[in-house]
Amino acid sequence: MILKQIAQKVSDDTSRIIGYQVSISDENGYLIGVNDRSRIGLFDELFSIVIKERKLMYWGEEDAVELPNIYPGVAAPIIVNGEVLGAIGIIGKVEEDSETENYIHLLKNHIEMVCYEEIRKEVKAFEASSLDTLIHYILHFDKSKHDMNHVIRYGNMLGFDLNLNRICFIIEIKTLSLDHDGNMQQPTLQQFQYEILELIGNLFKDNQEDLIGVLDFEHYCILKTVPTTKIDESYFEMIKTKSERLNKHLESKYKLSALVAIGDLHTGINGIIESYQEALKTLVAGKRMNSEHNIYNYNSLTVMLEILLSEIPSGAVNKVNKKLRSFIEHESFKTLSHTFLMYCKYNMNLSETARKLFIHRNSLIYRLEKIKKLTGLDIAKFEDCLLLYITIKNLSNENINALDQVKS
Repeated sequence: MILKQIAQKVSDDTSRIIGYQVSISDENGYLIGVNDRSRIGLFDELFSIVIKERKLMYWGEEDAVELPNIYPGVAAPIIVNGEVLGAIGIIGKVEEDSETENYIHLLKNHIEMVCYEEIRKEVKAFEASSLDTLIHYILHFDKSKHDMNHVIRYGNMLGFDLNLNRICFIIEIKTLSLDHDGNMQQPTLQQFQYEILELIGNLFKDNQEDLIGVLDFEHYCILKTVPTTKIDESYFEMIKTKSERLNKHLESKYKLSALVAIGDLHTGINGIIESYQEALKTLVAGKRMNSEHNIYNYNSLTVMLEILLSEIPSGAVNKVNKKLRSFIEHESFKTLSHTFLMYCKYNMNLSETARKLFIHRNSLIYRLEKIKKLTGLDIAKFEDCLLLYITIKNLSNENINALDQVKS
């Protein structure tokens, strides 16, 4: 099948280069690549002998006369991984000298390398597909519907022990950029995913038990094996370095960037699922934080706070929003809310906040007084500050739709 896909192109290209007609047959001696398209599908008896004998053979004018559809020349078997896939012949090159042998060996070696590379790609694609299936089985495992032993056996069949300690990484590749004409600068989906998987594997895979697969076009998953039950800061520094290298490569080749979200360390299939859910929450939290970082860790206190804010029941959030309706609907809400978040970020220090906002200290005080008047909160008090902080954070990014609920 692989040889048939490339035979005609190889025949045309090599014939043009060497100046002789090149013919290629399948494993049964039927022509699948030939300059004269009318001969495709014809049985070549000499090719069948070459395939059977597995050796280079010449035939002259006298041989060609005795057999139909045969031309004088030289032929050799195409052998990949010990299997004869077909034969390749040069028509009209009948001299049994070093030049002829060099020609036929060059063509034979070239097509064998092409076939080998295509087979390697197919094997890689099959392996990747099998790993994707295993990863999806694990991440969407439902004990009420599925048999865990079945998943474990499937993992063992692919060479993985699913009872080890693992930590889940989710890598999100940001949307492909446009060129100057407004067209997508992107390879084919299959080629892109193949290249990204190879890149991620080269950077992050340190253990044969690490599982790497595709979740969807923009998301990739690493279920990374960790031999210990605890991870120190040096481990995350190492992952951060790898993430930076990933982003440099994506930027230079595709003009893309990636976010890396890391769950916590757990054991077994249920542990993998838990780590995956944590990584998902971390990814959402990282995007909400809208910082310059490209890696987020579930165990980071900043990330935990963002996750905590997102998990506050919507009923409670809406109740507070309605209490603060005058502030939320005010025309200066965006400026005032940003001012307040900066005020919190710099520990309620007026001078530092004003400096970071590039405004006069009195202008900052005026804005804070405006917030106090609109909300009815005393933002000099920690409890009131915390309530307003939670409200503003929940109105930002993907939760901005809560603003519409308040106005309705």
